[in-house]
Amino acid sequence: MNHPTHYQLAPRQLLRLPAGSHLACDSGSLWITEDRQSYDAVLEAGQAFSPVGNGRLLVYAFTPAQLHTH
Repeated sequence: MNHPTHYQLAPRQLLRLPAGSHLACDSGSLWITEDRQSYDAVLEAGQAFSPVGNGRLLVYAFTPAQLHTH
């Protein structure tokens, strides 16, 4: 059983997550890009992201943000 991992990001901070990471934005605003995908996603508080492929994720905080992976 996987337990959530929580992160707190400052504005303009980057976070690299391993391939296959599912995440949820608890507060703030995040930009997410996935290796080998042609689109990016923007998450606001209460939204979640599931990867399309098996690429690593790069998460950028537009504002102070909290997120968790599951």
